[in-house]
Amino acid sequence: MNPTRYATVAKDLMQGIASGRYPVGSLLPTEFELCDLYGVSRHTVRAAIDQLLGQGLVSRRKRVGTRVEASSPLGGYSQSLASVADLAQQTETQQRDIQAVHHFVADLDEAARLGLVPGEHYFCVSSIRVDRLHNAAPLCWSDVYAQRDYAEVIELARKHPEQLIAGLIEQHYGRSIAVIDQQVRAVLLTAEMARALKAEAGSPGLKIIRHYREENGDLMAVCETVHPDDRFTLVTQMRRDRSPA
Repeated sequence: MNPTRYATVAKDLMQGIASGRYPVGSLLPTEFELCDLYGVSRHTVRAAIDQLLGQGLVSRRKRVGTRVEASSPLGGYSQSLASVADLAQQTETQQRDIQAVHHFVADLDEAARLGLVPGEHYFCVSSIRVDRLHNAAPLCWSDVYAQRDYAEVIELARKHPEQLIAGLIEQHYGRSIAVIDQQVRAVLLTAEMARALKAEAGSPGLKIIRHYREENGDLMAVCETVHPDDRFTLVTQMRRDRSPA
């Protein structure tokens, strides 16, 4: 899937909704029709529609289609994840703006907070993630931690700001992400973070810590992100287990 085409399709559909070409309450063309219209694959069309879903512009139902729900984005960033691939796809409209890189030896507090090994050497890449579809609006502050054995990925992160650092480690070192453990909790934005994110100091935020692990449980990277509360919604779904009759 070509990320540039994906972003172009999403942007054109958003403009079509904003202009009234696709009015609120109407259905967008089918996936096949959009493929013909833009000359792209269904994967590209689906990724573009996912971005409209994330902005609250449309809803999607089987055997009904994609319905326009709003003429302008609701603001923020909505995320519904079911797999590692979903996470990588969600980041394709985002771009990393690296603010700082530092190397350190994990102390007891850092190890306990982030799940690192005390006394081991690590690096941290601190970034602001911005939304390429909305004038590079800041979405979150991100700190990615990994062992210094993976330090070559720092330069790759500068060259490929649209890719997950954990994904770059996979590609460069031949690793494979099997599991992402995720913790979510409420925080208050510090003054420094609020300035960087153009938010109000002390306002509510959402902190997400993700541990990227291989099949054997080895830790590949840790990502700690903080989102202002109006720029991120985490959507999950729970189903009741059905006992056999």
